[in-house]
Amino acid sequence: MFSLTIFEAASLLGVSNARVYQLVNQGTIKAEKVGNMWFVSKADVDARLKRHPKTGRPLKMGSSGTGQTYTLLNRNHEVLDFKYDASTGTFSATDLIHDASRAPLGIVSPRGRSVSAKAIAFWWRHRAIPKGRQGLDSKLVQLGIDDPGQLPFTSLGLSLSDQYWIRPLGSTVSWVDVNFFDNGFGELHFDGDWLGEVGLDSPDNTSEGQLSKKWICDGNKRLLLKGGSALNQEPFNEVVATALYSRLLSDKEYVPYTLCQLNDSTVSVCETFVSPDEEYIPAYYVRQIMRQANHHSDYQHYLECCMNLGVKEAEVALAKMIVCDDILGNTDRHWRNFGLIRNVETLEYRIAPLFDTGTSLWSHATEDQLRAGDYVFTTKPFYEDPNRQLRLANDYSWLDIDSLSGFIEETKRILMASTALEKRAEHICEAIQKRIDRIATIL
Repeated sequence: MFSLTIFEAASLLGVSNARVYQLVNQGTIKAEKVGNMWFVSKADVDARLKRHPKTGRPLKMGSSGTGQTYTLLNRNHEVLDFKYDASTGTFSATDLIHDASRAPLGIVSPRGRSVSAKAIAFWWRHRAIPKGRQGLDSKLVQLGIDDPGQLPFTSLGLSLSDQYWIRPLGSTVSWVDVNFFDNGFGELHFDGDWLGEVGLDSPDNTSEGQLSKKWICDGNKRLLLKGGSALNQEPFNEVVATALYSRLLSDKEYVPYTLCQLNDSTVSVCETFVSPDEEYIPAYYVRQIMRQANHHSDYQHYLECCMNLGVKEAEVALAKMIVCDDILGNTDRHWRNFGLIRNVETLEYRIAPLFDTGTSLWSHATEDQLRAGDYVFTTKPFYEDPNRQLRLANDYSWLDIDSLSGFIEETKRILMASTALEKRAEHICEAIQKRIDRIATIL
């Protein structure tokens, strides 16, 4: 019965491989997985050919004829319905809201009565791989897809950062059958192709960020591999940050990274930091739950939003983030790189652990700048001036400055493991020491 490969089915139907996977996910074509390969029903393919559908585009559904209708779910909870027209790449809201309390923050109106199509489109765009990811343009051509925003549709919008997913109207597929926390996906090992599983049934379709990334399964663990840029300093930066956090913070307050050698490159490795009943909510959406008072800074407003959500210890958590980022010279703690964790069932919030510190340790500074002692850097999210941002941290009761003894030496050992960073390591360590000295002066 299941005799055709995905490639053979795509050739017969005149569509891309990704479109066949989408039809399988929708239940339009039956399929079974044998090992790491999918085989589809020849009878279903033949039946579809007899109907002469338009190739390369999803079937239209819904009375308005403006696109496929989907239900957005949060784990097993139906949240809302929306439509997506793949031919134009546009979203439209149906205003059919099932459970506003479990919707992504900012998509549903404050009273839970209406849905913004613009907000859905923005949320979905940040659910897809950004256009700047290396190699993505050629991958899209290979898949026959024009816009990265179409990629999450090939895997029902599933992610390993939250529990949101989409189900085509009329489909009976369930969370337990498709989620990536409990079900395997793609390759078990990395073969060097960062985008190899993109367009297939994989969480790689919903990985944010410009640097190369790839999810793999390792038993019950879900591991994220991350590459670097020209000097490949970013993976080493993540491990240095882990060394700092392990000295200053508790285990639950940060995501630990390790290094792994793959082919001729070193990458960083970490586990997903949410459980199968939790979701990560970036600070960008947290700060939108209430209107910002004109006389309140972004820092004050974010704290007020956290308080409104019942989040405890938000101010000391921000102090820890600001101080650690200052020591590391982190330039990219933008509003999507920190936030909260919400339990999907209880809707209770907690502080998300610190993660993604690759763009730190003066990784964008030239060797000449470092040699000249030019350790200037800008910060996010509250102020560009690191000294001004550091002044926002009022609570240092958690900081044991003596625990940093030996951290400089540890940092140097980590960086010197890369031949490309040998000449930079000494200067980077000097820059770190200057930031530590400044904090010591404050204390």
